[in-house]
Amino acid sequence: MKKSIDLSTTIGFWIRRLSVSILLAGYFSSPSLAQVKTVEIIDNPLVNEDRVTVRIKVKDANDKPEVFLQDTNFQLTVDNKPLEFRSKDWKSPEDTIPPPAWIIVLLDYSGSMNQQDSRGTTRLDGAINAVREFTNALAERCPKNQVCPKPQVSIVPFGDPGSACEKGYPVREKNLDKFFPAGDYKLSNYLDLLASETPCASTNIYEPLSRAIRFLANDADPRFTIPEDPNQPQPRLSVILLSDGYHNKANEEQDFENLRALLKRNEQIIVHTLGYGLTPEQLGQKYGLGRAATRRDIGKGDKKVPEEEFVDQARLAEIAQITGGVSEFSADAQTVAEKLKLFLNALLGEYQITYSEPNAERGSKHDVKVTVQSVESEPKGYTITAFGRSLPLPTRLIMLLVIFIVLIGGGVVPFWLWAEHLKREAFEG
Repeated sequence: MKKSIDLSTTIGFWIRRLSVSILLAGYFSSPSLAQVKTVEIIDNPLVNEDRVTVRIKVKDANDKPEVFLQDTNFQLTVDNKPLEFRSKDWKSPEDTIPPPAWIIVLLDYSGSMNQQDSRGTTRLDGAINAVREFTNALAERCPKNQVCPKPQVSIVPFGDPGSACEKGYPVREKNLDKFFPAGDYKLSNYLDLLASETPCASTNIYEPLSRAIRFLANDADPRFTIPEDPNQPQPRLSVILLSDGYHNKANEEQDFENLRALLKRNEQIIVHTLGYGLTPEQLGQKYGLGRAATRRDIGKGDKKVPEEEFVDQARLAEIAQITGGVSEFSADAQTVAEKLKLFLNALLGEYQITYSEPNAERGSKHDVKVTVQSVESEPKGYTITAFGRSLPLPTRLIMLLVIFIVLIGGGVVPFWLWAEHLKREAFEG
């Protein structure tokens, strides 16, 4: 009896534990229960006669792209009135034709990239392989039986000359403008060339990033500007910064403030950052600091962090946050590749809803809002084109009847009366 009671107690204990675990697993894995933080309508709605298309970006509580929602999670409000849309008119990010995209990948080529990561792969090899996987995934981001614009990618190594390296990797316009379509063999060959080199430079993060931002912000370049046709999607402009170090210049604070101002002036350009190495917490544990490592801990000797191992996680996260980008950190090549694929969703992870404007009068103005799990977007306005949609069939029949009556009353009847009058005159004469 005692054994039976003990067994029942044990079973009851584990049933409760397993039930809680199952509920928690279901909560975090269920797309419909994902915690949404922000909802944004990207660009202005596209209008084709009375059909309106909106593109929507959704972020979760961690400011990461939420790409696993269903159509039932979305509600439309047009002119402050709920509007139903058909399930077939909703598209997930995988089914949406991606807009034109111009992506610059800034790749740290400092000497520390020759070191091995936590899995024994050199950081350079890990970074190159991860970028290769990322560009291949970009090339495949197109729905079946559709023609999509290929995202354009420029891989730009950066690094200042140092005591052991006179050459360095300066960032110039010609380097930034070396775009290749994602998946193109020329891009693969260029990655092979970069992999064959030996990084040798010191880390200067802010200047290369500033040059990339200014390059993409060039209003005179039609590739990066808003198209004149309002029904064409705006190009997506992004910079991915992959670094295993920190900005090691004496005036770091001022350099960062200058960069912050530049990023805020060019809010159409999104910067995603990826730190490659040990986190400050891991470095603090490795070197016995008893806390997370900071810049003040860089140096030589006991309880000092070697310069080539410190990655400024806080600054990388701050840079991404200013632009609405994603910041990630990784200690090994495999995770770097996974994080870059997360950036893919951040770059092109947009939902799409198309609906019929219920009051599509010519030249009429309207606004639309999207709500996802009680989180509402800012409204976006649009105007029905001058041509508008064709009139409803009943209206067209009424107009035809009116025209017919006018023709009979104003043309046929008077002519018939005049003809009868002439006949009577001829008969009487």
